[in-house]
Amino acid sequence: MLNILNRHKIKIILWTLILLYIGYFSYFTILRYKTLYSSYFDLGIMHQTVYNTYQAIKRHDMSRFLELTNPFGPEQIKRMAIHNDILLAFMAPFYFIYSGPETLLVIQTVVLALGAWAVFLIAKQVFEKEKKRNLMGLIFVTAYLLYPPMQRANIFEFHAVTLATTTLLFMFYFWLIKKYKWSFLFFILSIIAKEQVALTTLFFGLFTLFESWKSNKIFRFSLLIIITSIIWFAASMLIIIPYFRGSNHFALNYYADFGDSPMRIILGILDKPWSIGKYIFNLDTLRYFFLLLGPTAFLSLLSPLHLFIALPEFGINLLSNNWNMRNIVFHYTSVIQPFVFIAAIYGTKKFSQRRLIIVGIIILIFSLLFSYFIGPLPYSRAREVHPFLYPQKERTDTAFWQNLLKNKKLKVSATGQLAPFFSSRRFFYVFSKNYNLADYVVLSLNEIYNYPDKDTLIPVYEKLQKDKRYRFIYKNENMEVYKKL
Repeated sequence: MLNILNRHKIKIILWTLILLYIGYFSYFTILRYKTLYSSYFDLGIMHQTVYNTYQAIKRHDMSRFLELTNPFGPEQIKRMAIHNDILLAFMAPFYFIYSGPETLLVIQTVVLALGAWAVFLIAKQVFEKEKKRNLMGLIFVTAYLLYPPMQRANIFEFHAVTLATTTLLFMFYFWLIKKYKWSFLFFILSIIAKEQVALTTLFFGLFTLFESWKSNKIFRFSLLIIITSIIWFAASMLIIIPYFRGSNHFALNYYADFGDSPMRIILGILDKPWSIGKYIFNLDTLRYFFLLLGPTAFLSLLSPLHLFIALPEFGINLLSNNWNMRNIVFHYTSVIQPFVFIAAIYGTKKFSQRRLIIVGIIILIFSLLFSYFIGPLPYSRAREVHPFLYPQKERTDTAFWQNLLKNKKLKVSATGQLAPFFSSRRFFYVFSKNYNLADYVVLSLNEIYNYPDKDTLIPVYEKLQKDKRYRFIYKNENMEVYKKL
């Protein structure tokens, strides 16, 4: 009876922590959107893609499936012209409940929170012979839910790849307990979250192959993972994306120092391995690892084989000339995070039972310290509180015009922070030289005059003011609306 009671208490604590996370981050991310701190890149883009897919299902018009307006041009394109993250299509059925960006934000929060459950199950399995396995599971759950990179990926708009944090954790867990069909299901969900995830699952397959070889077990599962990963990545990079884009993947430009195609980049790195030194051996890289591994007290380093699974994603981020990919405030850590925790759990297992509680306390201390110094929560020094304290004034007018222009047949152009409110339609144009395709143009003057791309936007805005095809119909402080005659 006592064991049953203890298990009951453990479940209550576990699901209370998960529900608290879901409650806060669902509220915060929706408030962030409502107070105009979200943007076209990427909430507006993702929402339009999922909205069009929802309409494709609803109206039996498959021409709209995974369709969006080109962010950099006037034409309609398929999402696969940018990234092969067809997991977005799985979000569309939820739009039958509510077809706004809020749905994506809640889904992202719920899925990430459920990753804590996977962490708990993995910890219980790894510590199955220890008396304190449930307690260690809860400690790692707390560390996961407080993990700053994961929280920041959660609040940075919406990305299908962010969901891979949880799907990869469950993939590993079901492999661990030998339920290979379930593991393969979560493997599939992981690779369709973004094209490069298949490289990490390839290394997962190599890892499981090595583990099977050590114990003389059947390794058909491992071979299936390896072969499927290779085929999916190759098909994505060499066939699917080039077909829909009409050229190579845009992100290959991030690796121009090594080559101009996937194969040439790989050969360039292998031919001149010393050329990667300037990307890896610098303070940015050291800081990157410090912020990724610190919240789990650097225990991941004690199990390098498990951390090695994420090596392809580390390479993708560290060898890129896009500095944002080495910054924990975006979604680029999503594929790495699962293996930071898996490695930390296995690293902790190396301590004796008598020291487990001490190690657990150290993990909690490090987790709380990193949460305090770099996390987004209200008590943190790097807290994200602008939606609470400084809601942008245009939010009321934006909501008014969102309702006024609710006719989905209207074509609308809007500046970045207003875009998510107007992208529930087939044709939406982020404000650019292509504004002339829209029936209405909705602008935030603050974005035009004060944001990084102001040198591009100001001439277009001045052209719009003189454009006789449009009539100026509304102005309130920083917001203006133009209607096509």
